[in-house]
Amino acid sequence: MKKLLLLLTIIAPAACFAQKNASYPYTGERISLSQNILKSTFLGPLQGVQKQAYQGMDIFGNYLLSCQNTGVATLYDFDGKKIEKLSQFKLASYNKYNHSNVASFGIESYDPADPMPLVYISQCQKKKINNMKDVAYVERINPDLKSSTLVQTIFYNDTSHNFGYALQWVVDRRNHYLYGYGNTINNSDPANRHRIVKFRLPSYKEGQNGLLILTDKDLLENYLVEDYYAVPFNPIGQGLFIHDGMLFMPTGVGKTETPSILYVWDLKNRCMRNVLDLTKVTHSELEDCSEYDGTLIIQSQAGLFKIKFD
Repeated sequence: MKKLLLLLTIIAPAACFAQKNASYPYTGERISLSQNILKSTFLGPLQGVQKQAYQGMDIFGNYLLSCQNTGVATLYDFDGKKIEKLSQFKLASYNKYNHSNVASFGIESYDPADPMPLVYISQCQKKKINNMKDVAYVERINPDLKSSTLVQTIFYNDTSHNFGYALQWVVDRRNHYLYGYGNTINNSDPANRHRIVKFRLPSYKEGQNGLLILTDKDLLENYLVEDYYAVPFNPIGQGLFIHDGMLFMPTGVGKTETPSILYVWDLKNRCMRNVLDLTKVTHSELEDCSEYDGTLIIQSQAGLFKIKFD
């Protein structure tokens, strides 16, 4: 018995020492005893065409696709620090009424050999094209990386008038959903609200003659942000991006009366996870955003910003 007690006495301090220096992951909300810090780095200007505002943007691998109003696309090689222009072309959906407000890569490839999956481009314009507005253009970036092909147009037949001006589309790649987001009226009406709708992500082969019409019968979710978040909400929506169940929403135009606010909305629990004023750490009007190597990349009218959260 004395030998056992002696052995425990010798082992115990070593075990305690090991536990004090151990590290392991924990679940739940992040616990921080110090002020959270975000770091913003301006990566430089983009090389789009003049007199067309920057709009949608997304990243797949080391490809960064930057869109401008009307559907001008510029493809870059991107390593998180530097951007190298590869090509510039007009999307197949190019039109003076195609605002190209959001770009969102999906999960399907038109051909297994394609360098990137199909991309969803939000028209997001009050003017109609082919008697439809606010459609999602599903485009294939062709293997030559210098052109695209329109393989599907997704139109939400909003007979319930859920949206006013205007509807934006974004893909939840992990969970295979297609979300729509937008104002119920417009940016200036005091009665305006912000609506989120959810559909399953359809295959590009669905529909007839390249057109897929969604109706209220296809809705999986349909709700107002204000029903769960009773705080004044910036009405000027810019881009959309989904990562790990969180909807990232850059808003505003970077001015005092309309600051650049980044909202992070929890799609599963329908709650606001964070509201960040980026006006002081960015400049110009923020547009769309994406993720690269654990950082948030935001496209603005001035160029690209990298936001790192510590």
